[in-house]
Parts: sequence; structure tokens; C-alpha cells
Amino acid sequence: MIDRRISRNRRSGNERREYQRIQISTQVNFLRSGSAPGRESLSGTLYDVSSNGIRIVIDTQLSVGESLLLEVHNDGKHLFNSTSKVIWQDPEHSGKYSTGCELFVLLTKNQEEILSKIVDRTLNSNNLVRN
Repeated sequence: MIDRRISRNRRSGNERREYQRIQISTQVNFLRSGSAPGRESLSGTLYDVSSNGIRIVIDTQLSVGESLLLEVHNDGKHLFNSTSKVIWQDPEHSGKYSTGCELFVLLTKNQEEILSKIVDRTLNSNNLVRN
């Protein structure tokens, strides 16, 4: 595991993100780099997302630098695919792994709007107001 507290980025401070982060909870399936065609995908929960990165919670320990093909789903409906690289991974008390990934290609405006609509629907169904 790498120590995320040591900045390897030109930015400083606790928050070094370039893009706004959206907190969301929806299903993500992924294939690990080198996965054979037809091999079963793994799944987890997409926890938050920005234009250039995601955080997922999964059952599987991954290697830093490993490439993933992601399939994002909501209510059983496939939303979009993306590719990413594992930047960090921390074990949680639940036995799962919180995993930060950098997207190889920034999310498109359309993909960001899809995710924002999911967040809005979730907040509206819980009678909450989005900031």
C-alpha cells in the first residue's frame, strides 16, 4: 500500500482534487487487467466520483497500478463503461477495501449528468436537499 498522506502531487494541503467530487452509491462491476475473455466480473459499490477519479468499495484486494475496466450500473440498468488505474487501496473494518482509481479518460458531460441525476433522485426520495 502507498501512503496517501505523502504528496506526490504538485498540489498541497489535504484536498488536492482538481474536479468536484460527487458522493453516490451505485453498483460497479469491473474486470481486472489481464482477465481472460468470458471471465466473471467482480462487483462493488461506487462511493464517490469526479471527472478524473472514483472511489469504490470492493471485496477484493488489488495491486496499485492495476488497470480495471469498469461498468457502472444503477437499478440494474447499465449506465456507462470506463477504464481506470488503481492509485491506492485501504482495508476497512468490514473486511472490504476502499479503493481509489484514476480514470484513464475524463468523464464526459453526459456521464456526469447521468451520475448527478442518480444523486438527485436519491436525495429527493429521501426528502433531502442537495448542496
